[in-house]
Amino acid sequence: MSLPYALKEVRERFGDIALSFVTLADLDAAMNALLARAELREDELERDLCPYFGVVWPAARALAEELARRGSALAGRSVLELGCGLALPALVAVKLGARVTATDLHPDVPAFLARNLALNELAAHALEYLELDWRSADLARRFDYVVGSDILYEAGHPAPVARALAAHVAPGGAILLADPARAYLQGCLDELARLGFRATNEVVRVLDPSLDRAGDLRTREVFLIELTR
Repeated sequence: MSLPYALKEVRERFGDIALSFVTLADLDAAMNALLARAELREDELERDLCPYFGVVWPAARALAEELARRGSALAGRSVLELGCGLALPALVAVKLGARVTATDLHPDVPAFLARNLALNELAAHALEYLELDWRSADLARRFDYVVGSDILYEAGHPAPVARALAAHVAPGGAILLADPARAYLQGCLDELARLGFRATNEVVRVLDPSLDRAGDLRTREVFLIELTR
């Protein structure tokens, strides 16, 4: 199912990489349009169809900037992004020469992703997209980097997200998480520690245009966490 979203095109820079991409013009308007569809069950709306994927969240910026900082170290490496949404980290990784698989569950993500690949003059096959529910699926593949931004936003997420991250990272690989200090982050880190992962973290500041009400380009703190075992 998809909706006729109002869209806008923006351009941002992550390190040396400039990306153009389409986002929702107004998240609130998109939410209202979805809520107006009386035939939707409330659980279906909450679980799979909320258009939160269609805006750039601060954690996605932080993760995209971290991948850009790693630069040529990603060339030829395999990267999996869980809950990709607009997939900015995945697009940055593609630009750096990585072999990238992006995954999400929302049915409108593929259309946005195809459009954003074209906007950046990237071939459709430059990035593999797979529909994936991390609560139950296993790709039976392992990746050098498994990455995710702001994917711990529900109480039921910590354990299954941790297991999905751990299940897909190759021996010697790394998990990279960017999170705006949500309440469920620590539960996920505790589960990853139980699975044998060691974490290093830093706090970074990234632009958050949603806070910009007077052209002052306010920033938000994001936890950037690398996990290895």
